[in-house]
Amino acid sequence: MAISIAILGASGSVGTALGAHLLRSGLLEPQDRIQLVGHGNPKSDARLLATRIDLLDAFDDSRVEVEVVPQIADLDADIVVIASGVGISPQCTNRRDMGAMNLDLFCEIAEQCAALVPDSLFIVVSNPVELAVQILCEKLDRKRVVGMGAQQDSLRFARAIAKDLGVSRHQVRATVLGEHGLGMVPIWSSVELTTPQKEADAALETLRKTSEQIDLRERVAFLQRSVVALLEKEKIAEAYEATRQALPDARIFIEPFITTHCMRSTPNATANATLHIIAAALVDDHRRIHGQVMLEGECFGIHGAFGIPIELDRRGWIQRSIEILSISPLENAMIEDSARSIRRFLDEVTAKGQTAIL
Repeated sequence: MAISIAILGASGSVGTALGAHLLRSGLLEPQDRIQLVGHGNPKSDARLLATRIDLLDAFDDSRVEVEVVPQIADLDADIVVIASGVGISPQCTNRRDMGAMNLDLFCEIAEQCAALVPDSLFIVVSNPVELAVQILCEKLDRKRVVGMGAQQDSLRFARAIAKDLGVSRHQVRATVLGEHGLGMVPIWSSVELTTPQKEADAALETLRKTSEQIDLRERVAFLQRSVVALLEKEKIAEAYEATRQALPDARIFIEPFITTHCMRSTPNATANATLHIIAAALVDDHRRIHGQVMLEGECFGIHGAFGIPIELDRRGWIQRSIEILSISPLENAMIEDSARSIRRFLDEVTAKGQTAIL
């Protein structure tokens, strides 16, 4: 049976990159479809029509259908990727502003998807990821909603470690839990090499022990201050060099901040993490991925949106409980802090939205 994947926000940098990553991946078969979903206005339609032809010119050998869907009300897809909304810009510089500006859009998307395609799998790319996951789960089956932020953060953590060890990221498994933001929790106790090597194993143990010497939040705050000072002078190379010298767990907080400062987005990294989640759903081979999901106490006793290891197929997600058995007391305390931080943030944004309505 043919698969249809809809991309909401397909005219943006992440949506466009995702279309290219999907067509290049080989995941889709002839007659499968990618739907580029617009905003219901001529400018959006024109951009998507041009994007469609550009993608076909590059990737039509695969014979995957690429079609423009003028608005959400016209979509019909098995997997819906939500990449719509306001991102970081001079007018929107933090997660709280982003949440306030995207709240109504998330509510509209949830309403329309619940009416049109309630049995689809929903992958949230839009930020704040936790807010979008919460809003969608108010209208849809929570098991069918996954935010991609934890997968992106886990890939970044694995890459940072691999770089310091001098190995490929394919040889490193790593997990980041919690928020897709400053409340994320890199889990050193989860890190393992898939092909053990004596020197690399020893270097990994050194990284672990070094990370315990100074609290992660202190290291992140110090690095952030240093990088902000450099960015104010547009010293981009120096800012990246400052992150390179930091430990991997601190590096993953700040390095994307520099990239976003320069590009207003991280289109290819975000598209790649989203592709990992789509691949897990389509292949259904019980691989470990990570995602922000709406918990009801089944993991760490948390109720709310939170990033955890999961398995995924087209029917939804299940928890990878075996992945949480080795959490250290320090990591557990950070997880509790992250859950509280997410809850406060979501309460503030939704309360502000309700006040605006009144």
